[in-house]
Amino acid sequence: MIVAGPKLVELDGVEKHFGAVRALGGVDLRVERGECLGLVGHNGAGKSTLMHILAGTAVPDRGRIVLSGGNQQKALFARALGSDARIVLMDDPTRGVDVGTKLEVYDLIREEAQAGRTFLWYTTETDELKQCDHVYVFRNGTIVADLRRDELTEQKVIQSSFTEAS
Repeated sequence: MIVAGPKLVELDGVEKHFGAVRALGGVDLRVERGECLGLVGHNGAGKSTLMHILAGTAVPDRGRIVLSGGNQQKALFARALGSDARIVLMDDPTRGVDVGTKLEVYDLIREEAQAGRTFLWYTTETDELKQCDHVYVFRNGTIVADLRRDELTEQKVIQSSFTEAS
């Protein structure tokens, strides 16, 4: 289970098994803001499994993971990017994260899109809308506008959302 919390990263009793093989056995660790933490061990010691769990691409069998709100979003985003999905669906992917993280996410989205991955997301943030090639505006269950990036303004989105076509 991943929950938002005040610490940057904290693991409490995290376990992961692959069949009869125990990859992680009750890992407890804490990472403070600004700290560089190294993981070392022989092949099969659990380092990669721990990283996959932190990135959200693997789920622990037991234990608790506490991430700061921004890092929780990063982990969920990393899970999506870690898949081989050709389309990524997102629901407010940068809600609750700092501006720097948002910019990182936007850069990753553009980079992945240029490589051929498709992104479809719901957002109410104008900065996120500006990352889109075009935006469909919905009203009463129907698409009422298709705004290309070069014509996208907050005023046009609001106008389309609330004004009946004449």
